[in-house]
Amino acid sequence: MEKCRILVVEDESLVAMDMVDMITRMGYEALPNAMDYKEAILNIEQQLPDLVLLDINLGGSRNGIDLAEILKDKYNIPFIFITAHADKRTVGQAAATLPGGYLIKPFTANDLFVSIEVALVAFAKRNGESNIKRIMVGVTESIMVKTEKTFTKIYITDILWIESRLNYLHIVCEKERFTLRSNFKDFLANLPVEEFIQVQKSFYVNKSKINSYSNKGLSISGHSIPISRKYKDAFFGRVRAAV
Repeated sequence: MEKCRILVVEDESLVAMDMVDMITRMGYEALPNAMDYKEAILNIEQQLPDLVLLDINLGGSRNGIDLAEILKDKYNIPFIFITAHADKRTVGQAAATLPGGYLIKPFTANDLFVSIEVALVAFAKRNGESNIKRIMVGVTESIMVKTEKTFTKIYITDILWIESRLNYLHIVCEKERFTLRSNFKDFLANLPVEEFIQVQKSFYVNKSKINSYSNKGLSISGHSIPISRKYKDAFFGRVRAAV
């Protein structure tokens, strides 16, 4: 499966290394980073990244805002500004280039992950179906979840069911089980909802993983899950429509 390819343009080598490490651990592909405008243009022409993380101050006669204009007008590649500056003038100049995001240093891995996902989806929707297929790999076919201090990629096709307990969700896959602090509303916003069916107040199951079902419940990979009366009609309507 093709990964989303991200170019980091940052003139501080330690900051660039840190960002490359973050995006690699998130499951994206980090391209060789660039430290100035000229090197960035060369990398863009050779690699054609799916997204650029772009520092505004590049220490030369041309800065990140100049590069952003080229990305927008010539290459049609989405970008996110990474900067330590939040003054009105800088923000105004940056906003005029229509970036996919604007991150203030220092930022967390979670801040970066959210900005990347939002920028990719927004860009793909603005640019039509062909770009959606090219750029949303990892957004539509998988999700990134934060468990403790680590981001983990989970493929939608690997999920058996999702169970809610108190303020936590348990994502049950064939070989692993992930626990994260979230709720159904927030988590399901990142999933293709047509693939999941609610069978209890605290259970959503992956429709494609159901092995068998009856009036009493269903079976997934040897596990029996009851279907509550409240969701029974909707459940049978969904599974019968899929046959």
